[in-house]
Amino acid sequence: MKHIFRIVLLVALAVFVVNAQSESYISNAFNAIKNKDYPAAFDNYNKALEKAPKYAPAYYGRGLSSFHQGNFDLALADFGKAMDLDPSYFEAFYARAICLFNLGKYGDALKHFTISMEKVNDYPEAFYARGNTYYVMKLYDKALQDYNKAISLQPNFGLAYYGRAITYKVFGNYKEALDDFSKYLALNGNKDNLEAEAKRLIKDIEEDMKEAKDEESK
Repeated sequence: MKHIFRIVLLVALAVFVVNAQSESYISNAFNAIKNKDYPAAFDNYNKALEKAPKYAPAYYGRGLSSFHQGNFDLALADFGKAMDLDPSYFEAFYARAICLFNLGKYGDALKHFTISMEKVNDYPEAFYARGNTYYVMKLYDKALQDYNKAISLQPNFGLAYYGRAITYKVFGNYKEALDDFSKYLALNGNKDNLEAEAKRLIKDIEEDMKEAKDEESK
């Protein structure tokens, strides 16, 4: 299936007081991130780190700018540095897990998602992301548990319904899958570019249900 998973770094970058020059670079970098000018953000975080080399949020921000440019190895290193400097930095653990997922290192991603969730246990996106990781590892029972938790924390979390729907489909729980696909479409429409795929999967399920009913009637 294509376009099933979309893990996005939806974490805020705060500007903290360091020295005045570093703070100016960090502020510029933060604005560049918001404007999706990731090369400019990277350059400004570099300049900030020259002045404040032990400032964890600057490593995190530089990692974020690398992540959005598809440079996952560079992002991984910077998120790791932020974690080393501040072991309580939830966002860095979560972001590192996302990088590992994108690099196909699912076991390591799973470990980092779990660590991040020990630090903050009510972040629905983390449960959704770990659910995706369980899904690609074919640990469907655990994926279902995480999608359920994400939905309980955020009842209008469309992508979590999508994830749960494809998991129900694997189990053959077609009614539940159809309900969740319908809920996803009502909440998100095509903003994730998954509308066509969701409708295709709904059609597949309806055809499977019809075939099963025809077999029963013979």
